[in-house]
Amino acid sequence: MFSDQSWNHIFFMTGITLSTVGYGDILNVQNNPVAIWYTIILLVIGMGIVLYSVSAVSAFLIEGHLNNLLLINSIKRKILKMKNHYVICGAGETGIHVIREMHINKKNFVVIDSDQDKFKQLREEFPRCLVIIGDATSDAILEEANIKHANSLVTTLANDKDNLFLAVTARMLNPEIQIVSTATELSMNEKLQKAGANYIVSPNYIGGMRIASHILRPNVVSFLDRMLYTKEESIRVEEVVVPEHSSIAGKTFSQTHIHEKTGLNIIAYSSSEDNGNYRYNPPDSTILTTGSVLLFIGTIEQQKKLEHLVK
Repeated sequence: MFSDQSWNHIFFMTGITLSTVGYGDILNVQNNPVAIWYTIILLVIGMGIVLYSVSAVSAFLIEGHLNNLLLINSIKRKILKMKNHYVICGAGETGIHVIREMHINKKNFVVIDSDQDKFKQLREEFPRCLVIIGDATSDAILEEANIKHANSLVTTLANDKDNLFLAVTARMLNPEIQIVSTATELSMNEKLQKAGANYIVSPNYIGGMRIASHILRPNVVSFLDRMLYTKEESIRVEEVVVPEHSSIAGKTFSQTHIHEKTGLNIIAYSSSEDNGNYRYNPPDSTILTTGSVLLFIGTIEQQKKLEHLVK
């Protein structure tokens, strides 16, 4: 039979063996039953804390990585199903305003940015935002954004040369896509046009014109600010193109009853014969033709009514 002292030694040796502490007994613990059980309890609690910490950290890393991987794959699948969407390259100081406007107007769009932190920021502000992290000038990244089926591409990269290269790449991948690019230097406008950009916007030029307009036309600027930034209702200057086989094609404005059915007043009109010029405040006798453009100021709901009417 084992004595109490022997059992104590057995438990002690078992504890230090399973915990991989070792067999060294510097303090002569084996000859003190209280010290033996104190050591065993300390080993059990200490190893429990270590194992729990390791498992918690491992679970956090593995599950976090897995969730992130599942989210990225889900985004990729959604993008591949999109048609006539908008690709926004760059979520910086200019691009974020484009993203907000697209979000307000409930448009389908994809954001490409090289900054990993932008992914989390954009998903927090726009939970349904589809974000791709990568180099927007890369063919593979643009194809991942399903550019071949996109309606438009907006490039707001910080470097004009990157915008230039991106315009060339996007035009090669999708010859029909509409490209809007920013340009810090006005001298880049012609190069961007030759590279394939349909529209070039210079933030510096627009900023200067805005300052001048504020001085010369304060009421006009105030009106535009209220229209663009009102929080109660999204009111915008919008456009609708009369499609083929439209029910209003061939009719005059008075025959379409646009104002009665939508509450809108058409402020400008342009047909294919106008060569890009607009007729402001068109008379009721104006005949609408296929492909003509109607400009108006109204809400998203009014825009939907007009789109339904022209179809």
